[in-house]
Amino acid sequence: MVQSAGKAPQQRRSVVGRVARSQGLIVPWCVALVLAITVEIFAPVSHRWDWFAAAAGVAVIVTFLVQITIARPDGFILRTSTSALGSVLIVGIVSFVGALFSASGAGLSLFPADFGAS
Repeated sequence: MVQSAGKAPQQRRSVVGRVARSQGLIVPWCVALVLAITVEIFAPVSHRWDWFAAAAGVAVIVTFLVQITIARPDGFILRTSTSALGSVLIVGIVSFVGALFSASGAGLSLFPADFGAS
């Protein structure tokens, strides 16, 4: 079936079509960023790492849901692994930056000037 060049298929104009054009990477990465920032702001310090793990897990589940919704078999493994790895990296970067801010807020120095001085 050949379609005319002037008209896009109905699926491409829908939300699923827009997500498909981005290869399904943007949605899980945005979800991972929002969840990680939410954990950094609202989670208690004693349970923050547990919540970061849960946020990464939810982002990976969203990755699979987006890839299944796109329903394109070509490159599925590459798209899914790229999206999942990116989501976990985003959560890791946000947690690392939050840990640096917490350490500096607690008065810890990354480069102490008088290291070893008594």
